[in-house]
Amino acid sequence: MSAHSARPGAAPVHAPRLHGHLPVLDGVRGLAVLLVVFFHTTHLSDQSALGRATWWLAGAGWTGVDLFFVLSGFLITGILWEAKGQTYYFRHFYARRLLRIFPLYYATLAVSFLVLPHLAGRLGLDERITTDGAVWYLLYLSNFYQLWVDTTHPILGVVWSLAIEEQFYIVWPFLIAAVSYKGAIRLCLGTIALAVLVRVGLTLAGASEESTYVVTLCRVDSLALGALLSLVMRHPEGLGLSAFPWMRWAPLLALPIVAAAIALPVGPAFKTVVRTGGYTAVGILYTVLVYRVVTARPGSLLNRLFSNRMLLLYGKYSYAIYLVHSPLDAILRRTVLKTPFPHVAGSDFPVQLLFYAVSLSLSLGLALVSWNLFEKHFLKLKDLFPYSPPAVASASAAGGAGGADGSASPAEAPPISRAG
Repeated sequence: MSAHSARPGAAPVHAPRLHGHLPVLDGVRGLAVLLVVFFHTTHLSDQSALGRATWWLAGAGWTGVDLFFVLSGFLITGILWEAKGQTYYFRHFYARRLLRIFPLYYATLAVSFLVLPHLAGRLGLDERITTDGAVWYLLYLSNFYQLWVDTTHPILGVVWSLAIEEQFYIVWPFLIAAVSYKGAIRLCLGTIALAVLVRVGLTLAGASEESTYVVTLCRVDSLALGALLSLVMRHPEGLGLSAFPWMRWAPLLALPIVAAAIALPVGPAFKTVVRTGGYTAVGILYTVLVYRVVTARPGSLLNRLFSNRMLLLYGKYSYAIYLVHSPLDAILRRTVLKTPFPHVAGSDFPVQLLFYAVSLSLSLGLALVSWNLFEKHFLKLKDLFPYSPPAVASASAAGGAGGADGSASPAEAPPISRAG
């Protein structure tokens, strides 16, 4: 899992900096949100080789959810571990989370339930844009609500993963506060195993695919994988991954599962692989990616890739982009760029490319407006709830014993997740 060693799990040559804001993780977040937007805004009908390849690539966009889960687990656990034992540990964590997440989330709910239903007829929007299930969304329980309805809200269908993360934020601080370092490692491993067992059990019992996709206990493994990496890189003796040699085998076990999911045609076998071990395998590979990006030397290819201006820009504003891209998609494909797309030179691929460009540009534009007129004013209030500097601020060459300063950590820009 090292960016500079010959084998996964060996000590990296470059000592990663874990304390403070890590811009490269904004780049990872940018990749994740672009995957999600790509997934939701692909409406191509072209059956040429190019069209099929586009659909195949877009189909992988749902994994952006797992990348965001891994990032959440990694960043939030780092903040909690560094703040453990501090005065107001719980109060400051929950206050900072509330200020970052709630304002924009509840503003989105207000627009979705109070404004859009009245505009749906005029704009030709989906008739499912109603106030049904509003209480579930207000309480961050929309992932469970999706189990009881035949169709989800066409605008808010993506927020199921935000519900999972919020439920994680509620419980995880108490668990981290209650355990030792070894206990925290066992907690992460147990959580990963529990998620796999629950999914396997539901699959064998004939439960719906939706249940293994949105139920919290079925998807918490990616969060726990990120948490595990965060703890391992903060080994109390600075040993990092070298203290956990068994971690080098995890990617090797994950690769065949992901390869099977790629090779299998969509059908019962494919769905069984994905909903049992597939989510965990994807989470493992994204955990490797996060580790490699964090430990990459400045100026290396990987570091330059995730320091790309576009990825950093989309990563910084990813939370708002995630929340607005779905309503924009719904409006665009029923008004300006209606689906099915018109054909140009015998293909609708050119119009699909235009749709991507318009969707990405408008999503970013609205996110910038949201940030400057709304979000950043709430974020200023986080200064009222500061974390103390971590006791150890340096990272060892074997994986780092550094911390994550809650006032500057990229976790404070929550990893949106989520393909719907």
